[in-house]
Amino acid sequence: MLESSPGIIAWSLVTSISLLGAGLSPVNTFWFNILVYAGSSQLAVMPLIAGDYPFWTVWLTALIVMSRFVIFSAVLQPHFKHYSFWQRLGIGSLNTDMSFAKFVEKFPSPDNLQGSQVELLYFMGMVLAHWFFWQIGALIAIFFGSYIPISWGLGFAGPLALLALIIPAIKHKTAVISALAAAGTCILTINLPYRLTIVCSVIAGVMAAVLVDKQSQKRNV
Repeated sequence: MLESSPGIIAWSLVTSISLLGAGLSPVNTFWFNILVYAGSSQLAVMPLIAGDYPFWTVWLTALIVMSRFVIFSAVLQPHFKHYSFWQRLGIGSLNTDMSFAKFVEKFPSPDNLQGSQVELLYFMGMVLAHWFFWQIGALIAIFFGSYIPISWGLGFAGPLALLALIIPAIKHKTAVISALAAAGTCILTINLPYRLTIVCSVIAGVMAAVLVDKQSQKRNV
């Protein structure tokens, strides 16, 4: 989990500096990170809030940006389906891109039908560590953000760290085709408003994976 910490701290640092730059006070920035804890949607909605856009625009933008977690939750559901609604709600609320990527790489399928205590402990240990690293980045931004040169380009650290986790997980044909479909869709839809490219890319990647799996099953019948 420590290998993820530089990317998470850097991503949190950039996000929090953006919040401060948009006019939030240090106290509000701190509580924003505690209550929201969603870097991509924070970055997406802050210009809208600062620009005094209607609330429905802010909510819709956040909903679209975070909609990929519907897919993530569907993938995690077999691992945690035997827990109560509130327990699953807590598990899902702490999930992040990096946590999801690392968990799926470690546990590509449920250990057994009743789920595994090891899976839960691994997931909770990871997401809580990531949450802690995120708050460290936010505090660094609040206290020292004004001293960090823009030329350092820290904005790329978070996505690069995520890529470093995802690429090793692309090991078989289904994953390769799914990744190519998502990447191609992202390039084609990059100029869509409200970051709809994220939703389009996730849907394209999932559909490609489903189609490849169905074709493979037909050949094996």
